[in-house]
Amino acid sequence: MRVYAGLLLGLATFYAQAQDVGPWKFGMSADEIRSFTDFSPYKEFSNGDVETYEGVFAGAKRNFQFYLSGGKLRRIAILMYEGYELDKATAAWRGTYAALSAQFGAIETPKLAGGPIESLSQQARALVESGIKVQMAPVTQRAEERVFSTFAGGKPPTGGTLYRVAINVDRPPDS
Repeated sequence: MRVYAGLLLGLATFYAQAQDVGPWKFGMSADEIRSFTDFSPYKEFSNGDVETYEGVFAGAKRNFQFYLSGGKLRRIAILMYEGYELDKATAAWRGTYAALSAQFGAIETPKLAGGPIESLSQQARALVESGIKVQMAPVTQRAEERVFSTFAGGKPPTGGTLYRVAINVDRPPDS
């Protein structure tokens, strides 16, 4: 229950800022993103994208990844979970679903048959465990952003299955 409460509080704060996540705004350059030194250190990828493990969301430090297009910020991904424990990944997905529902109302869950959250989370877990990515998104979206969440697993070179739950906030293509 604490996980849900923390996520709900964090998401309420997050969405009150519309397209802004922390101090970052769509359209910023990589240099502008890195100018917020309270969230340093930043890592830059060879393609120009940026990340920090010092972003704060839902009361915890999280990995924030900044995706740029044409040198300008177009997506922020917040990793809610990244690790090898499917139980923890499933709990993070369930908490993310509950928080998005509380903020936006109805949630679309393509590939899932519906039902209460426990049923949805077990369906999502089974699909991810079999190698299928699961996504969800609020049915009603704000004009200035597109919000969706992804739950997936992958096989890293080190072995095992690495599970990931992320919230993605995109700049709409026409903005």
